[in-house]
Amino acid sequence: MRSVRRALRELERNELASKGEPPINLVPMIDIMTVLVLYLLVGTIYEHLAVLELNLPLNAPVQQVQEDPRLQLSVTVRAKELIVGDRHGAVQRQPRTAEGYDLGALARLLLEIKRKSPEETNINLLLEPDIPYDTLVQVMDTVRLWPEGVPQELGTAEMFPDMSLGDAPKFEPGA
Repeated sequence: MRSVRRALRELERNELASKGEPPINLVPMIDIMTVLVLYLLVGTIYEHLAVLELNLPLNAPVQQVQEDPRLQLSVTVRAKELIVGDRHGAVQRQPRTAEGYDLGALARLLLEIKRKSPEETNINLLLEPDIPYDTLVQVMDTVRLWPEGVPQELGTAEMFPDMSLGDAPKFEPGA
């Protein structure tokens, strides 16, 4: 106990003996800055997030899988070809020429599919990793919009507006 008292007295003498201003305690300032930075980061993140409404079956009993009446239409963009397919497999393959992809032929094929299934609005776009962004935009426009020169039928201005993007499955030779 005496050594503690002696240490406290010595500490007080040292503080009184030191001239100048007392040291600034930076810990509270750092705490406040940390809270402010976190507040600003979280605030900006929530401004840019969209809220999705998901209806997930929680603890629902397992039901037998019924055949899906939808087409499950997909366009796979590969470096050497475009592949249009549905749930049964490839519908048509269009090789890439020296001029690029034949987006007119793709539009005509999709128009034919839309005429057979006018209620279908969903399509999956699957791309290989090295496909240029410009190609993606051109394919998306082709899939979504009616072909030029074709009167809009079926009372809609778009063919397949509900698009999902994904990675193309790995190419297997002979498949």
